[in-house]
Amino acid sequence: MGARKPGLQVSRSALGTVPWAGQRSSPGMPAVLAQLRPADDIFPMQSARGYDWVSTVLQGGPKLVKLARHAAPTLRIDSVASLYPETIRSLGAHGIIWDVDGTLMPRHGSAVAPHLAAAFARLRGDPMLRHVILSNCDAKRFADLATIFTDIPILRVYARAGGIIVRRRLGESDSCTPGTDVSRLDSVRALRKPNVLMVRAALDELRCTSPSQAVMIGDQYLTDVAPANMLGVATVKVDTIEPGSFPMPVRALQLAERLLVRMVASHR
Repeated sequence: MGARKPGLQVSRSALGTVPWAGQRSSPGMPAVLAQLRPADDIFPMQSARGYDWVSTVLQGGPKLVKLARHAAPTLRIDSVASLYPETIRSLGAHGIIWDVDGTLMPRHGSAVAPHLAAAFARLRGDPMLRHVILSNCDAKRFADLATIFTDIPILRVYARAGGIIVRRRLGESDSCTPGTDVSRLDSVRALRKPNVLMVRAALDELRCTSPSQAVMIGDQYLTDVAPANMLGVATVKVDTIEPGSFPMPVRALQLAERLLVRMVASHR
């Protein structure tokens, strides 16, 4: 697919959404991390301890069909190379929530893929757009991403009794004490996509007052597209970069994901 022209108009899919809560649920908690509504329970507050693909399956696996019903992206393109700032604005957004591995680079890559560098710089260079990274990564990869994207906030979200912890990295700045592995604290679990709490944390970082002001860009239907759609965030689905860079179990899950999404779509 060739590069899309600036100003591309894209209509939003008619998708069911999780109600948006604007009030604070407790002192000091960001507005977008307000009290959970009943529809949120399809994404468990606590995930399995650990950071690999097994944790993602344990968290999202029991609700795969429900996730698949919300997996139709607002825009489907080959790669980030097709995106322009005008395309993002045509979706009504001024904030971008980025997935990294498979979207901007191969798994555990050390830089944006060369064929995407110009497009990524084009989006980063627009002063009207804000950016945040939301990735299913372990503590080491989280630190590595902070050295790759030195001027973009990178978030990890943890569940604990009575609330959540949002850890933010921006270059060398870390909202948690350096060297502290938050996930190892008692009664704390790292959340992984798909999870609407993670998307809400990203919206707060982007200073969005409504989910419609942001767009999620990722390569996975269930972990990237579905939770964003459920909050009313616009979504852009791209092809996975170098699928062979992912472990075989992950590739098998990605194939199953695509088949499930197609099956659900065919029965609508």
